[in-house]
Amino acid sequence: MPELDSWLWLLLLIPVYYLVVPVIVGLQQRYPATPVLNKLELDELDSPFTKFLITQSKALFELGFDEPTIVQIPELSHIVSAYLIMLVNRQSGDKAMITALWTSHGLVPLKARCVEFSTRFESGEVFDTHNISQPLAFPPDPLAVRTQVPMLKDPRELYQLHTYVMNKHDVSGKKVLYEPGEALEYLIRFVLIKPYKEKVTRGWMYYDQQSDNFRLTLRGAYRVSWGLMQPFKALRAMALKRRARRILKEFHEACGPESKKLES
Repeated sequence: MPELDSWLWLLLLIPVYYLVVPVIVGLQQRYPATPVLNKLELDELDSPFTKFLITQSKALFELGFDEPTIVQIPELSHIVSAYLIMLVNRQSGDKAMITALWTSHGLVPLKARCVEFSTRFESGEVFDTHNISQPLAFPPDPLAVRTQVPMLKDPRELYQLHTYVMNKHDVSGKKVLYEPGEALEYLIRFVLIKPYKEKVTRGWMYYDQQSDNFRLTLRGAYRVSWGLMQPFKALRAMALKRRARRILKEFHEACGPESKKLES
């Protein structure tokens, strides 16, 4: 029967799709081990994200962050480009980063923007708090605590949450900041290369010396690809929102009436 043959072909194609697409992604994806970073001045920003980058920078200035370093990364990966602004609060020992990512091609078109607060301690412990909207491909590194709250858009409240999470973990020790003028070196070492090397140790990436790129292993390619495919993507998004609402509820209850209510 023709209808039965069609269903059989469809049932056959589904597992083939889930098995073949990750292999294609693994062959295509690459992350430069020597990334190109273009430092810009404010008047050189020419992007659909310019208004977002500037308004978020002003909000961070009001929180005590300063020394903005504006960077364009034309090839964060082989299909993703980025604009970002790094800032530092030397009094508190914290860092902030405003990021805009985009790609116009690939299996999953991307356009994203976020604000992230990060604090690194001499012990190696790292606390990252951000409002990236999509589930991330990989879990945080072993010494990192990641707090992801897509629904929290106010930088002030996001920073309060960041401080709350660090206090909750009762972390102590000296905070690590880059020296004035060394933002690009810090960005390359700790934000880009170090996470790649950590994924190499965990078997998700490998370093390709010939091309000077970090690339996905087969295991890493399946992890990244399946995480972006349905129904896994929807399930991960639901889990992300549950975790975000749980920490926000805890945070608001601890802060009392001074904490704003989360907008629905």
